[in-house]
Amino acid sequence: MLDEIMEELKQMPEEELQEIFQLIQAKKATYHHPLAFVQEIMRFKQIDKEVGVYSYSMTISDDLLNRYGILHGGLMTAFVDTAMAETAFQIDPTVERAFTLNITVDFIKPGREGELTAKVHVIQNSRVIIVFHTDVFDNQGELIATALAHFYKQHKRG
Repeated sequence: MLDEIMEELKQMPEEELQEIFQLIQAKKATYHHPLAFVQEIMRFKQIDKEVGVYSYSMTISDDLLNRYGILHGGLMTAFVDTAMAETAFQIDPTVERAFTLNITVDFIKPGREGELTAKVHVIQNSRVIIVFHTDVFDNQGELIATALAHFYKQHKRG
């Protein structure tokens, strides 16, 4: 198997080899950070934190487009869900796990290319439930999706 992989890699440009290397590193990181691989594919990162608003970005690459040349809706949902979960960990350091109870995403415009920004707002935060509203903007600043979700917070023991 390794010989077959090496033969395939020899035929690839340096830029693609760098992407593959980063994915391998992210895959290894999933043993300690479960979403590392998914976040690498999305090029997910936190970009800003204001009072009550947490902002994250992802980059739409050709690999994330569906057959119509737009961002796959499931990947948009994964982006929003990941941003909300990351926010849960930031606002409450006692949270060990954040589980999505429900999520509704309204797609307003297609995501086509470039960077998306998710702005996560905390609507309600009780001891075990947190409610988020998120707006997603394209790189022209146009609203392309909104989401509402409820998360269950499992706290660290001890």
